Amino acid sequence: PRIIILLVALTLASPVLALETDYQVSIEQLRPQGIYYEAEVPDTLDLAERGALLVKGLTTFLNPGHQEPYGHAFFNVRVPYMTSAWGGVTSGSWGNPNWGKICEAMMFARLMSGSEVNLDIQQKSVQNMIAYTKENGSTPTARIMMALMTLNQQKPDPKLEEIIERLNESFFTHATIEGDLAYYYGGESATEETKLGVIGYGWQSFIQGTAIRALSRKAALSGDQRTLELARKVKNYAMLPKFWEPEVQPKVFMGEERGHFMGHHHSFTAALMGLLEYADATQDSRVYQFVRDGYEYVRNMGIARIGLFGEMCTCGDMTWLALKLSRAGAGDYWEDVDLYVRNNLTEKQITDASKLQRAVEHEPILGRLNPKGTDGVQKPEAQMAPPPPLDPTIETEDDVVNRCLGVYLSDSSQPTHIPKHCLLWVICCPGNCTPALFGAWDSTVMWDGQESAQINLLLNRVSPWLDMDSYLPYEGKVVIRNKTARNISVRIPLWVKRDTIQASIGSQPAKAFWNGNYMVFTGLKDQDVLTLEFPMIERTETYSLKWKEEDFWQESTNPGPSWEPPKEPNKFTLHFKGNTLVDISPRFANAAYPLFERDHYKQNKAPLKKVKRFVTPVQINW
Repeated sequence: PRIIILLVALTLASPVLALETDYQVSIEQLRPQGIYYEAEVPDTLDLAERGALLVKGLTTFLNPGHQEPYGHAFFNVRVPYMTSAWGGVTSGSWGNPNWGKICEAMMFARLMSGSEVNLDIQQKSVQNMIAYTKENGSTPTARIMMALMTLNQQKPDPKLEEIIERLNESFFTHATIEGDLAYYYGGESATEETKLGVIGYGWQSFIQGTAIRALSRKAALSGDQRTLELARKVKNYAMLPKFWEPEVQPKVFMGEERGHFMGHHHSFTAALMGLLEYADATQDSRVYQFVRDGYEYVRNMGIARIGLFGEMCTCGDMTWLALKLSRAGAGDYWEDVDLYVRNNLTEKQITDASKLQRAVEHEPILGRLNPKGTDGVQKPEAQMAPPPPLDPTIETEDDVVNRCLGVYLSDSSQPTHIPKHCLLWVICCPGNCTPALFGAWDSTVMWDGQESAQINLLLNRVSPWLDMDSYLPYEGKVVIRNKTARNISVRIPLWVKRDTIQASIGSQPAKAFWNGNYMVFTGLKDQDVLTLEFPMIERTETYSLKWKEEDFWQESTNPGPSWEPPKEPNKFTLHFKGNTLVDISPRFANAAYPLFERDHYKQNKAPLKKVKRFVTPVQINW
C-alpha cells in the first residue's frame, strides 16, 4: 500500500539518535524580528500575506495533544477529518516523520509575514518535536535537523547548536560506508506496480537525497569538513548510474549521466535537491550540471508553464530547484519561477474556507470511509463497511476546514479542478511547498551586501533596501521605493517588449542599461521612487496531459505495467495575462473544487488596499 511504503521510506530517510537534552525553546526565539508599518498598496499577489495565512494554518491544523501534525486531511466526505491512521498505520506515527518540515515551514512563514499568531503553539510543537526525538528511536532526523538549523540561524544558541551537532553525529553512526560510497538505504529496484508509481530506484534516490541535503547544509553553515566528506560519499552513491535509468530514451542518449530517471517525480526531485545543496556547499560544477539536466528533464512532464507536476510536493521541489539553480548561476530559470509561483504554487494554497466548505458539501459521501487496508484512495465507488469511531488521540473532525485555511492541498493532477476523491492533503505537501514559497519571497529582491539590489521577480516585496509595489497582472506597472540602494537591477519578464518600457524617477525619465534580462539603474539616492510601466500582453497557449490524471500520486514516468496512456490526451487552452493564468478551458461541469477562477485579473486597473507591512533584517541559508 502507498502509505505504508511511504512511511517506511520516511523512517529510513535519515539516521536516528536517542537524544537526551534539557534544552527549552522559548517564544522569543521564534518571534519574528523586524519592524511594521502601514501602507497603501496594490491588491495583487503578495507572498508575505500568503505567509501569514500559512502561519495560521500550520499552527492550527496540528494535533492539540502534543502539537504534532496529523498525517492526512480528507475533505471528500460529509464531515471532513484529519487523521494519523491510514493504510494500516494505527499509531500516531504518520504525521510525526514530517514534524521537522512542518516546524521549519512555520519559521519560514513567520520570516515572510512577521505574523505573531499562535507563537505559543509553535513553541510547544518545536519543544515536543525535540522531546519526540529523545523518546522515539525511529524518528528521522534530517528534516528535524534542518528545522533546528533554521531556528539557530535566526537566534543562535549554544545549547541548540549542541543538539544539532549530536543529530549530525548520528549520520556517521548509521551510514553504511563502502570505500568512496556511503548510503542509508540500499535495497533492490522496485518492480511491482504500486499506486504511488514508485518503481525502479525511487526510494533509494529519495532517501539519499534527504540525507545529503541536511549534511550539506550543516557543512555549509559550520565549515565542518568531516560532515562535508560524508556528504560527498553519499553524493557519490546517489549519482550511481543504476539509479538514473529513464523509461525510454534515444539510442545515443546517456540519461544516467544527466539526471534522467524512471518513476515517481517527487522521489527524484528530492534527490536533485540534496545534490544541489551539496553543489552549493562545494561549488561542484559537475553536480550543478547533473541537477540542471535533471530539472530540465522533469520540466517536460505535466504542464510546466503553470507548475503542474501532479503532486504538489513536486511543484514545491521544482520551484525550489529553479530558484537555487538561478541563484547559483547554474541556469536562468527566473521565468519558470514566476510562472510556477503565480499559478500552481499559490493556487493550491487554501485561501477561501467557504470555497472548500462548498466542495465538501458537493455530492458528499455519507460518513467516513474505512481506511484500513486501502491504498490511500477514497473514491465513491469504494465505500466499505462503516468505519470505526474516531480515535481522539490521533484523529479529529473538529472545525477541520477552518483549521486548514492557509495550508496546501496535495493534488495537482488536473489543471481545471481537483477531483472529489483527491480533495485532501497529505502532510508532506504543506512541508515541501512552504520552503518554495519562502524561497521565491526571499529571492524576489537580493542584496550584494554593499550598495546594489537585484530584483528577480516583479512581485510585491518589502526589504531593508527597497520596497516594491507590483500592479501585475492588472497593469504593467511596478513602483520601486528605494531606501539604501545605489544600484538596482530589475529583471524584465520575457513577455515584455523592451522598447515599450517607460522608466522614471519621480517625474523625470530614468536612464538604464541592459545586462542580459536586467535593466540596470545606477546612481540612485535614498527615497528615490523608480517606476516602470509597460503594456500587458495577453496570449493563449495549448497543452496536453498524457498521464493518469485521476490519481495525483501516479504522476510518474511509468506508473506500472497495467497502465496505458490515453490515445487522445486531454488538451487544454490556457489564457495568460503576462505570466498569470487568468482562464483555462475546457472546464468540467459541476466540478467540486474548480481552479483558476480569476476573472478579476481580466480587469485593467489594480485595486488598492491598506495593509500592515513587515520588514525583517534576518537572512538565512535555506
